[in-house]
Amino acid sequence: MLLLAGVIVAFRPASILVETATVKKGPLQEVVSEEGKTRMHDHFVVAATVSGKLRRVDLHPGDAVHAGDIVAWLDPAPIDPRNIAMLEARLEATRAVQQEANSLVGRAEAEHHQATADLERTRALWAEGVTSKESLDKAATLASSAAMQFEAAKSRAQSAAYQVEEARSALLSHGADPSAMPVPIRCPIDGRVLKVLEQSERVVPSGTPIIEIGHSPKMEIVADFLTRDAVQIASGMDALIADWGGDKALRARVRVVEPGGFTKISALGVEEQRANVVLDFVDISDRLADGYRVEVKIIIWQDSNVLKIPASAVFRSGENWAAFTVRNGIARRTQVQLGHRGDFEMELLSGVSAGDQIILHPSTNVEDGTRVKVSEQ
Repeated sequence: MLLLAGVIVAFRPASILVETATVKKGPLQEVVSEEGKTRMHDHFVVAATVSGKLRRVDLHPGDAVHAGDIVAWLDPAPIDPRNIAMLEARLEATRAVQQEANSLVGRAEAEHHQATADLERTRALWAEGVTSKESLDKAATLASSAAMQFEAAKSRAQSAAYQVEEARSALLSHGADPSAMPVPIRCPIDGRVLKVLEQSERVVPSGTPIIEIGHSPKMEIVADFLTRDAVQIASGMDALIADWGGDKALRARVRVVEPGGFTKISALGVEEQRANVVLDFVDISDRLADGYRVEVKIIIWQDSNVLKIPASAVFRSGENWAAFTVRNGIARRTQVQLGHRGDFEMELLSGVSAGDQIILHPSTNVEDGTRVKVSEQ
């Protein structure tokens, strides 16, 4: 008997060394992640207010600016005598039109008063039976037409007055020698210079963009998510901003999921439907600036006390999920039901209980009933 027992022990398969973990409860988060970038919520483009010669801009990207600071100087373009003569002639022409319109107003007013008086006399005569109903209707029509002509004449006179003011303003803007009056271009808000669009001295037309300024306190994050992930995201959800260069993640909160999707070509050349998600910082670092790359992790579900299992312990078994538990040194294949999924752990709904030992990274050598030996951790 002792010899038989020795033979059995000698030929028994050796135990396979495995790494295990204990199933337990704890916090779990399900997140959707994408790359994003920071941006300043408010961008201001400071432009030339008049045509002229722009002096060299001394500011550079990153410089701090304050509301009211002079960021550039413009020397207005010299007066062209021909343009002045044309503007003066235009002003005189509009004044003549205004005078004619005023005269027409007086004429229309007189005709209106006369037609009104004729209508009153015709009504009196018709009441006495002296005149016919046809004469009364004709007088009423003439009075109504005269009233409308009077209103039209007043509208034409008002339009002519506006044209005179427009011509006068154009002349005044060119009516003095600006050579001794450089025009300051001022900053509208407190912020930082993002781009200097016109650095060197040159002649620019009115409206030319000179400097782009960002409002520093209003920093936000924008990331484009696949639409199948975007439908799970809602305003107010918490998020983590990682991989931005700091030693810890920053907190953020979803402000809005933009309603319009768009097509984007992936790195593999596949068309993807995506939607932009905009987030506000809860924590922010002074080292972040406009256009910096970050990783956005939006928490779509979380629980502080949930039974969970490492993702490396589960595997597909047909159409179901399974895991190997260890009981008395024997591996047992156990079907499990999973719920929410985190980065490295999953919610365990059934199949394994808290305190059970499960095998991590099971190899193809591990099967149901295989003898295993737990490695020292």
